Amino acid sequence: MKSQVQELARRCGNLSPEQLSRLYTYKVAVEKALAGICLFYHCSRYLACYSPIKIIFDRTGRKNNREELVFKDIIFLWVSKNIFTSIKQIHTDDHPFVRLYGTHIEGRRAFDLGKMVRGNFDFQDSKDSWELQLTDMLTSAWINAVRDHNNYRGYLRVFSLLHRNTVLPADQPINMMSVADVSSEKYAPPVFNIYRQLAAAQGKVLPCKWERS
Repeated sequence: MKSQVQELARRCGNLSPEQLSRLYTYKVAVEKALAGICLFYHCSRYLACYSPIKIIFDRTGRKNNREELVFKDIIFLWVSKNIFTSIKQIHTDDHPFVRLYGTHIEGRRAFDLGKMVRGNFDFQDSKDSWELQLTDMLTSAWINAVRDHNNYRGYLRVFSLLHRNTVLPADQPINMMSVADVSSEKYAPPVFNIYRQLAAAQGKVLPCKWERS
């Protein structure tokens, strides 16, 4: 195991700072997405979606390039200890999500993120993936909505729709992941202040109610 970690470290050393930052941002995004599935998509209508959980990344180079291969190995070191927020009354031992991925770390309920992603994530070209094409469309709509914060072009309704239906926290903009665990306003770009003003008056639409499924 030690030699494998050393070899992986050597391979990481061959990546550029931009590539390493991108890979760690992928890791943060994956954790946030899976935590959102666990916390918000707990009711019966979503139970069939728990296995497999498919994760697709937009490829930035040729197939099986150095960046992809490093990420496919290092992700399992990064996610070895994951404790998602769970609801005691919902995430009981017989809940399907717990049965599939539940474990305990230092006496606390945890989830095996490595098991969730093992064999279930891939890098694809957007031209071959409707999921990535949809993501590109939503990203474009999101950017235009924030730029049109005065609603001159009528994009404010789009912002409301996207923001209300994402499971990300109210202070976490869509398509704005950083390598930090917590976004800091101190280091955020000016557009973040615009986002906060737009989001302040918006609520969230929860996919499941909070009673036990």
